[in-house]
Amino acid sequence: MTTNGRTVVDAANCHHLLGGPIDHMPRLLIESYALRFQVYCRERKFLPAENYPNRLELDEFDAHSIHVGVVDMHGVLAGTARVVKPSELGLPLLRRCTMFPHEAGFDGRDRRVVEVGRLTVSRSYKRPGEDLDAAGMRRRGRDDVLLTLLKALYQQTKRLGATHWLAATEVSLPRLLARHGFPCRAIGPEADYFGMVTPYALDLKEFDDVILSRRFPVLDQFLIGLEPEFSPVPDQAGDELASTGGASAYASGPSLGSASHGC
Repeated sequence: MTTNGRTVVDAANCHHLLGGPIDHMPRLLIESYALRFQVYCRERKFLPAENYPNRLELDEFDAHSIHVGVVDMHGVLAGTARVVKPSELGLPLLRRCTMFPHEAGFDGRDRRVVEVGRLTVSRSYKRPGEDLDAAGMRRRGRDDVLLTLLKALYQQTKRLGATHWLAATEVSLPRLLARHGFPCRAIGPEADYFGMVTPYALDLKEFDDVILSRRFPVLDQFLIGLEPEFSPVPDQAGDELASTGGASAYASGPSLGSASHGC
């Protein structure tokens, strides 16, 4: 699928999933707002459902955001997230959270710092051919969706020229991401922001180095489909990549607009 010559849903990393920007895909964008309503208002009750009579959860920051989605092989939306770009509104996290004194640089003035949020995965998603009643299967399926969403977020923020992600989340998510190599760090105390959450930052240069190190094979997929001008440049990891053939590995694999058949 393309718009203005650019592929808008690119290769995913797991089991017939497609992930990418959906702002020029009205059906999926509306479905993403509906999924957010289901999770934030109905399931987690972070927001009062009566404030959204059309059952679509969106706010003033969505006009300044890039929205990404993950669809399955049948075109069903399995997950969504957004990248809030700096604007005259600032970033939503900065309205609710405070920073540690040594993290004062995250004040909303650096336009290379973006906020990643509304990370939402459908509870009903399952891998093709798997039993929806098997809780373990459902968890693995949702992990696939999460990693595909994160790949889409990574590629879109690289195209923006962003240097850092900010996110407000429960501590369980950064712990999960750390197992996949994401170098998240807390930058402020816990705050009440749609539930009790902690503000975190992710330095994309540090994350680039993790990807290039190839210590976490699942991250190899994050570079497939990313244009060369936005791809990380090996520095100290370069010798290791050259010796293992890693540089050529990133150039192969599924083309944009296709689905991979495994993690």
